[in-house]
Amino acid sequence: RSSDLPSMAADSVALFTAIGLSEQKAQETLKNEALSSLLRDAVTQAQGLLGSTVDKVTGTLLYNVVARLKDPKRLGFLVGYIASKKITTDLQLNAALDYVKTHPLDPVDTADFEKECGVGVTVTPEQIEDAVEEVINKYKAQLQ
Repeated sequence: RSSDLPSMAADSVALFTAIGLSEQKAQETLKNEALSSLLRDAVTQAQGLLGSTVDKVTGTLLYNVVARLKDPKRLGFLVGYIASKKITTDLQLNAALDYVKTHPLDPVDTADFEKECGVGVTVTPEQIEDAVEEVINKYKAQLQ
C-alpha cells in the first residue's frame, strides 16, 4: 500500500503544476495533507465542470479558495462559481469568502451572494480611466 504513495504524490504535483502552481508551491502544498486533499477535490470538480483543463487564473483562484476557506462544506459551491467563470478575480473571491463566512446557514441566497460578489459585473480599462479622470478633474484645483 505504501508503494502507492510516491506515485500519488507525483500525480498530485503534476495536477497542481497543471493548474499553474510552481513546482515548489506544489511540493509545499503536498506537505499539508488537508490542503492538498481539498485542492485535489476542487480541481477534480472544476475539471468535471470545464471539461479537462483548468487555466492558470482559475487554478490560482482554486488554490486561494482552498487555502482561505474556513468551512469546507462551502467548497463545492464556490468551486462551481470559479469554474463557471462567475468569480474571476481575487476581489470577487474575497467577497465570496466573506459572504459564506457571514452567512453560514443553508440555503445560500444565490441572488444576494452574486450581488455581493459582483458576479456578472465587468469593468473595462476605459471605465476605470474615465472614473479616475473624473475624480482628478473634480479636485484639480486642490491638487495644484
